[in-house]
Amino acid sequence: MAPGGQFVVSPDNEATYRAQQGLTARAHTFESVAEEYIGQILREVERGERRADQGKSEPAVIRRYFVGYFGQKPVDAVSEADLERYAEWRRTYWTEGPGKLVTHIEYERGGHRLRRLVRRSAPSLSRQRGELVVLRQLLRWASRQGYLKTPPEVTIKARRTPDNRRPSFEPHEFAHLQKISLSRLVDPIMDGTGALVEASDKRRWRIKRLDDHTRRDRTLLHAYVMIGAFSGLRPTEMYNLTWGDVLGYRAGRGKPVDQRDIRLQVRGKGTSGKAIPQKAAIPWFDTLWMLFERAMGREPVDADPVFASEAGKRITSVANGFTELLKAAGLERDHRGIKRTPYSLRHFYISEQLANGSEVLDVARNCRTSLAMIDKHYGQVRLERVVDRLRPDWTRT
Repeated sequence: MAPGGQFVVSPDNEATYRAQQGLTARAHTFESVAEEYIGQILREVERGERRADQGKSEPAVIRRYFVGYFGQKPVDAVSEADLERYAEWRRTYWTEGPGKLVTHIEYERGGHRLRRLVRRSAPSLSRQRGELVVLRQLLRWASRQGYLKTPPEVTIKARRTPDNRRPSFEPHEFAHLQKISLSRLVDPIMDGTGALVEASDKRRWRIKRLDDHTRRDRTLLHAYVMIGAFSGLRPTEMYNLTWGDVLGYRAGRGKPVDQRDIRLQVRGKGTSGKAIPQKAAIPWFDTLWMLFERAMGREPVDADPVFASEAGKRITSVANGFTELLKAAGLERDHRGIKRTPYSLRHFYISEQLANGSEVLDVARNCRTSLAMIDKHYGQVRLERVVDRLRPDWTRT
């Protein structure tokens, strides 16, 4: 016992204790064990027991992240709490941690030393899980070498990104939206309703008809809803449309819808291209043509906007009117409580295309987006709506 009543463990006693626990005679730092494990990886690569790329990627991960965090800490002192703290440190490595000062990463490819810019973001879910697999393998190997008794459980849950699917409509919800939108175009006297007005002298009456301005706005909004749902255009692409962008429209005027076809030349969000809408969108272009003629007293020319005000100017937003329509239909939010926007019409189009058998690549091209974005925002369709495709005729009774 040392002065002051404190117990002192001699090196011999510590070595004896470690031997009794099945450990090496002295503690080893995480860094030294990690370097030994890297040597083991490289030997396994040479023997063909591991892929060649693992001989480059895994040592880089081990040195940058694992050694960067645990460093000189004794490997047998690493606890589950340490692993939890490490996981959070790793998520912010490039944004708040040591990596925030690094501008480039050097790597080798084909015998050449290359550099790439650092991405200032948290690692993806799959990358976090992949790195945790390497950490688990390292700790288990260290345990087999006698450097620690029982490796801590690497059961850290990589946090999922928030559900960022844009709110859409189920088919029955969109049908209800259509019904409500059309009902708002009818004079109240025809459907037994009407706004109740009370004057200052206590007289009360109901407004029996819509004013022309309101009727026009609601008609244009309904056309917007139908074209958006049957074309998948982004709101900006819709607002940017001119009549010259509706290819083939003039040639088909006056013909039945089934004998007409159009293409849309679209611009917006830094992209441009052609879109092939459903033919169900065509009658609503007729409606917008009619509204323009009535307001301006002439046919639209190619430079005129498709979505035009009574003065013939381009409309740049229908968000307020769309929100009022959603409220009237009781559809302002989806089943997750997320507020719907005009963008929901694009999501509805893409979801319906996928649910009804369109190829994902074709839908992505027609909507001027990537497969990754389709999967991230638009690829979720309810299984019940594709049940027939999930039951192909291959079972035997």
